[in-house]
Amino acid sequence: MLGRSLVANDDEPRHFTSGVMVYDYLRHGLSTNPIRFAESFVARYPEVQIGRWPPAYYAVQAVFYFVAGATVPSAQILSMLTAVGLVLLVFLRVKPGCGAAIAIAAVSVFLAAPLIQYAAWEVMSDLLTGFFVFLAVLAFSDMLECPSCWKPATWFALWSVLAILTKGSAWALGPFGILAPILARRFRSLRSPWYWGALCVIVLFGAPFYLIAQKYGIGYRAHYAHYINPGVIQPPERFVRLRPLLEFAPWLLLIAGSLGMVESLWARWKRRDNFAWTTLSIVCATWILAQLVFLFVLPLTREPRVLMPSLAPLVVLMARFMASIATLLKRPATDGSPVVRSIFSLIPLIIACLLILSCGMVPLLHTQGYHQAAHAIPYPAEGALILMALDPDLDAALIADRLSHEPRHRDLILRADHIFAQMDPEQGYYQAVFSRPEEIRSYLLQMPVRFVVLSRPSPRFPYQQLMEEAVVGDPQDFQLTAQFSIIDPLNGNQLFRVYENPAGRDHRPSVVHIPVGPQAGFRTLDYLWQ
Repeated sequence: MLGRSLVANDDEPRHFTSGVMVYDYLRHGLSTNPIRFAESFVARYPEVQIGRWPPAYYAVQAVFYFVAGATVPSAQILSMLTAVGLVLLVFLRVKPGCGAAIAIAAVSVFLAAPLIQYAAWEVMSDLLTGFFVFLAVLAFSDMLECPSCWKPATWFALWSVLAILTKGSAWALGPFGILAPILARRFRSLRSPWYWGALCVIVLFGAPFYLIAQKYGIGYRAHYAHYINPGVIQPPERFVRLRPLLEFAPWLLLIAGSLGMVESLWARWKRRDNFAWTTLSIVCATWILAQLVFLFVLPLTREPRVLMPSLAPLVVLMARFMASIATLLKRPATDGSPVVRSIFSLIPLIIACLLILSCGMVPLLHTQGYHQAAHAIPYPAEGALILMALDPDLDAALIADRLSHEPRHRDLILRADHIFAQMDPEQGYYQAVFSRPEEIRSYLLQMPVRFVVLSRPSPRFPYQQLMEEAVVGDPQDFQLTAQFSIIDPLNGNQLFRVYENPAGRDHRPSVVHIPVGPQAGFRTLDYLWQ
């Protein structure tokens, strides 16, 4: 589904817009104040979410855009390349412990997993978080095998910081780093200065972004005290919140991974198996447990994709389970007839096929019409002044499509919910600023706004109804130039209508006062349109 429109009520459009802002800063803004540059970009494309989300994903996007261009298909190619990178890591680490056949089966199951089928086409940060976390897990396993070596500790610190600065759920690496040496029976690692130095580096470089974002009120609205307080969210409710997350993998894969986890712990604690492959298996198991505990204590989301970083470790454990089955069947297969040997040798392959079939085919969400709607508005060299009176999620998808097809990024896009409404950030309630459509029409004409985008069915909020009456009720000043059907499986079908104010073709304001909403602290920015 390369090049498809981004899903409107997901975070894809906001991730893409944020990455384009970093790309533009690296191209044109390195000599300017980054805060001022960000404010200018947010004023024109009000869907930037850096602050709410960490910056590492957007930095990786920006670097990739220098090679592939700042377009939606480029962002999707980046996701596919990240998935390929994870596949290679899984194969290279499973092969020494289980052999090439089981390694191929493991990566096949990994690629068939529903989360990967979704993520490989999405512009989301979860896959990159999983990539960095798996690298950190692999480095930590190497560090436990050689606690006096500085290289594994350095790599663990680097990959952990990158993971944390990609998504906040990677802070589960904290409890993971404490628990893994204990479960792996590598107690001498706890006496290594490299181990403690790596943990200090992770906190030193990972925490400042989150502290600054919370200080300035632009961070993710996570009331940690509310979550931690046992009197607020009781344990039964916490388990209810955790249950949907366990859908991140098919039940058969979860069972195989769990059995691999039990077998690796049994091998280390009962059989005194000290092989590096067993250490890696236990470290993978520890990460999965640490992330589940982290999300139990801080139930920040119910979306299974937050457990994307646990998928590759789960597949490693599944491979260990398959290797254990192959080992158990090896002697009967050797002693038996050729037919028996053939049947026993096929059992691991049969298990792999069953795991792949349990994943099934995932229908990817596909939206249609956003490209046409974005192209219905011309791309003048100086940019266009556009006001969108859509639902916020639809605004984000249309803005992303507009950015993807306008390489100069000179549009000035206003959101009606910022201009004509005031929102209670806690309740999400919109209160109209104006009471009559004539007031809105006067605002649009005085600026003047050249293009207005409206949607049907009927508006959800009072300010949208006033916008409808102000624009549609004045055909002399606002002329319908295009309309497109938007086929959106999540939001339902919409009819986008583009109206043009002819007076805005030859005149544009020199200064625009723009309320930018919660991502900039509900401030008003003065944008100088040169």
